[in-house]
Amino acid sequence: MRKLPVVSKTFSRRRFMIGTATAAVIAGTGTRARAADTRYRLGMSQPLDSPNYIRLKEMAEHVSTETGGRMQIDLYPEGKLGSDNTMLAMLQKNELELYMAGNVLGPLVPVTEMPGLPFTFKNPAEVFAALDGDLGDYIRAELMAKGLYAFRLGFDNGFHHLTTSTKPIRTVDDLVGMKIRTPVQKMTVDFFESLGAKPMTFTLSQLYQVCKDRTVDGQTDPLGLILLMKLYEVQTYLSLTNHWWSGFTFVANAQAWKALPPDIQAIINKHAEAAALAQRKDIEQLNAGALDALRSKGMIVNEADTSGFRKPLGAFYARWKENYGAKAWALLEARVGKLV
Repeated sequence: MRKLPVVSKTFSRRRFMIGTATAAVIAGTGTRARAADTRYRLGMSQPLDSPNYIRLKEMAEHVSTETGGRMQIDLYPEGKLGSDNTMLAMLQKNELELYMAGNVLGPLVPVTEMPGLPFTFKNPAEVFAALDGDLGDYIRAELMAKGLYAFRLGFDNGFHHLTTSTKPIRTVDDLVGMKIRTPVQKMTVDFFESLGAKPMTFTLSQLYQVCKDRTVDGQTDPLGLILLMKLYEVQTYLSLTNHWWSGFTFVANAQAWKALPPDIQAIINKHAEAAALAQRKDIEQLNAGALDALRSKGMIVNEADTSGFRKPLGAFYARWKENYGAKAWALLEARVGKLV
């Protein structure tokens, strides 16, 4: 089996796949050559020590073992294939077979943002009950319509809180005029604008630097990520708001997925679900221990009064109900109650 070429961040070519070959007798050895492997690449922006990488690496190893080497999945973490937008574009063109997507699918499939709407879900269990059920089925069908096969179980990131360098966020009034780094999503930008803040979109890879340079006053992320990104070095205050949830969607190019034999599809599905369940537990443990760790690093922690955050959101919810559509909104409200 020939080796894959070295891949750079600007790597762009048609997906590499070694087709199966007829077993042949190797001259002079008396043994048979194993059928060549099918190799798919999995791109992701998360680092080597992240639960995402660790669990997906386990998945790939289990798939290789159970298929007897017929299916090989090579992981490319830390944005080695490019930015998230680059990897998503590659996935759509079938230049990349598998991808772990964060908050980047909204421009392509708006309803993927719905689980992250502010102050809808109360805890990860509620989120996954919806995502593993009817709402998730609807979202996955919308992704498939765009040529992306979404694995059934989503991965966790956690509920977001606010960190700042200038002052703590005690009430919604403290957000007025504050420059907040947000994910690259129109919905998240609209949320902070509705509260009087000045949202600024930067990728995760830029987050530490824009906080260090004081390009932004604060940012939004789960506790575990605040710890892993060492934001305590560049942010002073941690205000507990629990304002929205974020997670990851493991997706495949639909054409590449359909090209696999049914038995290999079943094996990958099985181990992808096991990886998702294990990763959820990892994130739960990481976030549970992060608060004490952040305090020990010197962050000043306060509980924010979020009652005022919700008051300006009536028009916000109405806008996004229209954007996501009545059917998707009904599935959401069936889980969380009336929002509009």
